[in-house]
Amino acid sequence: MSPRAYSLRTFVHRVLALRLAAATLAIAALFGGITGYRGYDRIGAEVVQVARNGIEWMRVGVRQRLETGGPNLAGAMQQVLNAGPVQRPDRRYGQFVYARFYDPSGTGLAERLQPLDADADALKAQIAATARQFPHEDGWHEQIDIGGRPYFHLVIPVADRHGTTIAYAEGLFRISDETVAQVRRHALQTAGYVGLIVLATALLLYPVILTLMRRLARYSEQLVASNLETLEVLGSAIAKRDSDTDAHNYRVTLYALRLAEAAGLDGEQRRTLIKGAFLHDVGKIGIRDHILHKPARLDPDEFAVMQTHVNHGLDIVRRSAWLADAEDVVGGHHEKYDGSGYPNAAAGESIPAAARIFAIADVFDALTSRRPYKEPLSFDETMQILDSGRGRHFDPALLDRFATIARELYDRYCGRDDERLRDEVRTVVQRWFVGGLDTLRY
Repeated sequence: MSPRAYSLRTFVHRVLALRLAAATLAIAALFGGITGYRGYDRIGAEVVQVARNGIEWMRVGVRQRLETGGPNLAGAMQQVLNAGPVQRPDRRYGQFVYARFYDPSGTGLAERLQPLDADADALKAQIAATARQFPHEDGWHEQIDIGGRPYFHLVIPVADRHGTTIAYAEGLFRISDETVAQVRRHALQTAGYVGLIVLATALLLYPVILTLMRRLARYSEQLVASNLETLEVLGSAIAKRDSDTDAHNYRVTLYALRLAEAAGLDGEQRRTLIKGAFLHDVGKIGIRDHILHKPARLDPDEFAVMQTHVNHGLDIVRRSAWLADAEDVVGGHHEKYDGSGYPNAAAGESIPAAARIFAIADVFDALTSRRPYKEPLSFDETMQILDSGRGRHFDPALLDRFATIARELYDRYCGRDDERLRDEVRTVVQRWFVGGLDTLRY
């Protein structure tokens, strides 16, 4: 699926603004998340230190019991666990709800559970489901969730006085509601500050972006204006070679655009129609003068040569990326609705809409204009001929729409060949091609 195209104005004032807002929220959320993660990480490190202090306190108690002839190591550990709290009194961040010791082989030595508001079976299940990791030196810890509440799960080696690991202490630390709220509050504050900074930066840069976009629009307008001048010059040159005047190009462009408006063609289709209207006969540059300027009806062989101007025209416009869409009219303006036209015998709606519209405008102007081989027809005669081609040469629906505006167009433009006519066409073309941020696409 191709990306959606926006007018540059829509992109600058809506899409870009929304993207900046989305980027602000994303960056703020990212930094807020990092702050929250770092907050929990910092708390986890302190919890590990608290646990180490608790283990040292327990080690002293175990040694005392062993020295006084008490139970074995496992029994001494269990007595110490049962005799006092799992951790020392420092409970700024929460408290331990589970502690146990096991030897390096994984055999349990002692265990104590104080689940507080959590389910004891849930705590044990979580511990059982967590693969034990036997640290080499400093131990490890991780944050886990049990029942929607954050805990720290940690494992710390227990060494004797010679530094030899004789056991491992495993603990589950329940983070207090106050600590959770504090971490979240800090994360939200950070996200808010970052969001404000990014938003302020975006607001400062937005006028600069808007100015650059407007300059881009002006430069693009100048480029499009140059292209339009070239389009007009090329179309006029071909028209004058054909009939000593380029007025036909201007009149037929106005007729076609008015019909396109009545038919509801969008801006892109109208721009295609304008290019095609100016260049519809550009291929006649490849037709020899004795055929192009013959004052009488062409014989079959001559007409076959004349028909090749369509393919000549397509070869010309396809060489330009900017003119390539003119091929709808250049290649289709001699097709007929019933499929009897040329060069492809296309029929019905397989003929591009711009070509079907142009065919009506082209024939209308040809019939109402003076040519070397004929006098202009009246409006009524012209409309009768057009109606006789309904469903054969012309699209019936488009012909009906044209009938509602044809009289006005005839009275206003028929036979005109003056500079005001050209100025009016240039004004219309400028509106559809050179509209600044409205016509440029992103």
